[in-house]
Amino acid sequence: MIQILSTKKLNKKTRLAFGENGIHAIEAPMIKTALIDFQWPKIEDGIIITSSTALKSILKHKQFRTIINLPFFCVGPITKNKLIKLGLKVVLCENSAKELSYKLVEHYSDKAFNYFCGKQRLDIIENLMITNNISISFSEVYETKEKSKKVEDNFEGVLFFSPSAVKSFALNNSFNSKKYFSWGNTTANEIAKHTNNYFISKKPEIKSLILLIKKHIKKTDA
Repeated sequence: MIQILSTKKLNKKTRLAFGENGIHAIEAPMIKTALIDFQWPKIEDGIIITSSTALKSILKHKQFRTIINLPFFCVGPITKNKLIKLGLKVVLCENSAKELSYKLVEHYSDKAFNYFCGKQRLDIIENLMITNNISISFSEVYETKEKSKKVEDNFEGVLFFSPSAVKSFALNNSFNSKKYFSWGNTTANEIAKHTNNYFISKKPEIKSLILLIKKHIKKTDA
């Protein structure tokens, strides 16, 4: 059995998929997110969502129904699937904020957007949109806080899903000879500040992540 430390709490579906593939995940959440009150903005032509936490926040707002007929532009299959289940129209979904930004600039430069995001967001989307004179308004709908803790050395690799989790982990833990796995390129850029021994999932999907872990860590009989 492969022993992996996950720096966030995994859902039941992910834990089951890991178990079926000989991976045991020890959960040690390094960050926590909190929804925040925000003023509902003037709505433009399209909605940008880069995390399921942002979606959760706007779902709770009494004005949410005013955007249900608008096109959504998102990052990652998890957020995309949640939008689709809500009956919303997903026009574009990319694996990273950077990829999404380039597609918006290339194909939707004549549109104006609302971006519902976190307080600690990276400036990838806003910089590219502003540089290309695309109208975009930002609504901060959640915040991320560090929840750092020292973890016991009883695992073979560490799994990160966000740059914030990497920063929090680094506060009380060293990046030693273990292997480190990243959900995407943005998170990998933060890991690279601490170690070269990291691997990036080809897609932000559980199946891709499992294949990556199994490729770089050999299963034992334990």
